[in-house]
Amino acid sequence: MLWQRAARSQRRLTIERFVERRVLASGAGGAASVPMSGKAASAPPQVERARQEAVPFWPEVLEHLAVRAGLAGAGKPVAIASAGIALGVVWIGVRVSVVAACAAAVASAAAVALAVTARAQRRRLAIVTQLPAFLDGIVRLVTLGNSVPAAFQAALKSTEAPLRECLDHVSRMMRAGAEIDRALAHVAIVYRTREFEFVGAVLRLSVKYGGRADVMLERMSAFMRDLEQAERELSAMSAETRLSAWVLVALPILIGGFLVATNPTYFQAMWGDADGRRLICLAFALQAVGGYLLYRMTRLRA
Repeated sequence: MLWQRAARSQRRLTIERFVERRVLASGAGGAASVPMSGKAASAPPQVERARQEAVPFWPEVLEHLAVRAGLAGAGKPVAIASAGIALGVVWIGVRVSVVAACAAAVASAAAVALAVTARAQRRRLAIVTQLPAFLDGIVRLVTLGNSVPAAFQAALKSTEAPLRECLDHVSRMMRAGAEIDRALAHVAIVYRTREFEFVGAVLRLSVKYGGRADVMLERMSAFMRDLEQAERELSAMSAETRLSAWVLVALPILIGGFLVATNPTYFQAMWGDADGRRLICLAFALQAVGGYLLYRMTRLRA
C-alpha cells in the first residue's frame, strides 16, 4: 500500500510539473506581461530543477521494475504472495527459531527478486524480438505514402503484448504533447531497452529534416535481427557455463537450508558460540561475494 501510494504521488507530481512547464512556456512566449497566480507564477527554472532533483528515487525504481515485469496492475496477486511468504516466515520463527526465520525471510526476498528480475528480462527479450516486425510494418506504410507519425500509429494497432504496452505509453505521451524521440527515450529508460532510443532518433530526424526514413528503419530492422541471432548463439554457447554457475551458487544455500531445517539445534549451538557465529558470518560473506563474482563472469551483457 505504501509503495502504491508513493507511485501515485510520483505520477501526480510528474503531471503537475508537466503542466507548470507548459504554462511557463506559453506565458514566456506570448503572454509575458500577464501575471499568473499559483505556484507556476513564482517558479523560476532553479526552483523547477530543484523540484526535479528532489523526486524520490527508490519508488520510481520500484515502479519501473514493476512495469518491466508486467506487475503494475497485479496488486492483489502480489499482496497474496507477500502475505503467504510472511506467514511462512512467522511459522518458521515459531517452530524453529528467530534466526531461521530471518534466514527464511532473506531467502524469500532473494527468490522474489530473482523471479521478478527474470520475468522482466524475458519481457525485454520479447520486446526486442517484436521490434523488427513493428519496424517492418512502419516501413511498408511509409512506402505506401503515409507519414511517419501516421505509420507509427497505424502499425501500433497490429502489435501484440508486451511491445504493445510500450507503444501505448509512447502514444499517450505523444498525445500529451511530447516529441516522439523523447517519448521513446523515456520508454527506453523504463524498460532498459536502448533500441527504442535508436528508433526515436531515426523517427525524429525524419519528422524534423525529412529524408528516407523507410530505408533507415529497414536497415535498423535487419541489424536488430542480426544482433538478436548473435545473442542467441552466444547464449547457447555459454549455457553450460551459466548452468555450472547456478549449481555452484545454489548448492551451498540448499545444503545450509537443509541442515537448518532438519537439525536446528546444531545451528543454534553453532550460533550461540562466538567462534561459530564468526564462521557463519564469514560463510555468508563468502557466499555473497562468490555469487556476485560468478554473476559477473557469466553475464552476457556489459
